[in-house]
Amino acid sequence: MKILIGTPIHIVKDYAMERWLENVAKLQMEYPADLLLVDNSPGLDYMEKVKGYCKQYGIKNYQIKHLQLPPEQSVFERVARSREIIRKYILSRDYDAWFSWECDQLIPNNALGELIKMMESGNFTIASHNTRVRENPGQVLDELFGTTLIKREVFKKHGFLLEFGTNPEMPDTWEPGEKWFKKQVLKDGGSTIEADGILKPVYHLNE
Repeated sequence: MKILIGTPIHIVKDYAMERWLENVAKLQMEYPADLLLVDNSPGLDYMEKVKGYCKQYGIKNYQIKHLQLPPEQSVFERVARSREIIRKYILSRDYDAWFSWECDQLIPNNALGELIKMMESGNFTIASHNTRVRENPGQVLDELFGTTLIKREVFKKHGFLLEFGTNPEMPDTWEPGEKWFKKQVLKDGGSTIEADGILKPVYHLNE
């Protein structure tokens, strides 16, 4: 499978970015995959800093796009709009799937290969691995996109921008956008597989 690692980034996660990109470089040695980062930080300074990290760890097959948004926009809307850029990027090229991998999570080098095995085991549309709460590693974080592989076909019908008022079931805020996306995929006949404990160790960084 031809995979795109696509991730929204922001300067607030700089505490994790260097370690995460080192992890990306090691994972790419196990399973070659392109990298697209969508930086929604204010201005262009942080994007240049991240380019320096990529050079430091020898990451070459990557792109960084900048998304300038009003500072008052919520983090959930910023992330959704960044993911929409990733979705359109996938559809404009011949990728088979998107590997959503949050930039504050360190995972084993074989993680992408394991997610592909999960997906192919039952021809699933989405294969995801549980993420742990930063402050309480014993608790599963209720989110979809922490470490998740999603087939290209999904993005032909479903995006990440909420058109409020167009559907009475649609949430009226951006925060539940991940759950809404998953609900729409399943409603349309998609299937998901979720695992816990397959990827070891997984670190959800908070400093």
